[in-house]
Amino acid sequence: MPEKANFDPAKVVAGIAITQQECAALEQKNTAIWVQAGGASVCMRYFAAGLAFAPGPNPVAMVWLNGDVLGPKGNNADKRQSGFGPREMVALEQRLSSEFGVPAIFLARPGTYGSAGKHFTMRGRPVEAALVDAALDGLKERYGIGAFALGGHSGGGTLVAEMLARRQDLRCAVISSGASAYRAYLEARGLLKPSERLTRFDPYDALDKIPADPQRRIFVIGDPRETNVPFSAQRLYFEGLTARGHAAWLIPLQRASDTRHHDLVDFGELADGMCAAGKSTKAIIAALQALPEPPPRLSN
Repeated sequence: MPEKANFDPAKVVAGIAITQQECAALEQKNTAIWVQAGGASVCMRYFAAGLAFAPGPNPVAMVWLNGDVLGPKGNNADKRQSGFGPREMVALEQRLSSEFGVPAIFLARPGTYGSAGKHFTMRGRPVEAALVDAALDGLKERYGIGAFALGGHSGGGTLVAEMLARRQDLRCAVISSGASAYRAYLEARGLLKPSERLTRFDPYDALDKIPADPQRRIFVIGDPRETNVPFSAQRLYFEGLTARGHAAWLIPLQRASDTRHHDLVDFGELADGMCAAGKSTKAIIAALQALPEPPPRLSN
């Protein structure tokens, strides 16, 4: 049973510390996994439903990676980390698992949704990609997961793109409003000069490392009106995929209702679940276009 306590936005800003002993207690509740990678050791939280108990097997599981939860200055987590906690996150995954008929997992990025680490200094850095990759390995081993339908929004979508170049067990990859061509995104926003060194990972630079897999489907979902992650940068990554022969679809949806036209979480989650369930690409695109206006949500 997940703990009742809500996530603490102050800890998200300051950084979340969990000892290995504390993590072991959470592991007994099937909501955490201890991960060592990229020179870091952290307790990664996950919230799941529909999984066959360890050691499984679970032929396929849908996994979601959240977007960033802090503002640009790293001093505000109230919007995304207040008023709910692990219990509500498990309930969300129970709904998704029931809807799509597959196990559903929310994997919390370092420093968010209860995972250890300092989100502001780790997000988008190589250490974060290494930890997420290792956490997926750990979950796969623990529950006998055969393949992942991996989706993510914004910074989580950037991680999905990076995982495409690192993993050979992705049945589906869904990138919702993600900066999958990271340098192009920063340059388009005037946040990086062409001569400046990039300190974050850029999935666009790893396109040649993506293994060939004719059974895998990749969906790049974005709003052409977006002002946060320009749609041109999202399209650039998609074109890089198709130029290398990968089965990929660019889905422009003028459906993000926020002022930046960025929030397409529900759409990405829908595509991820339908792909995990083996629905046709035509059916997925039709469902995205027909999805009613989503209600406010707790997580991203």
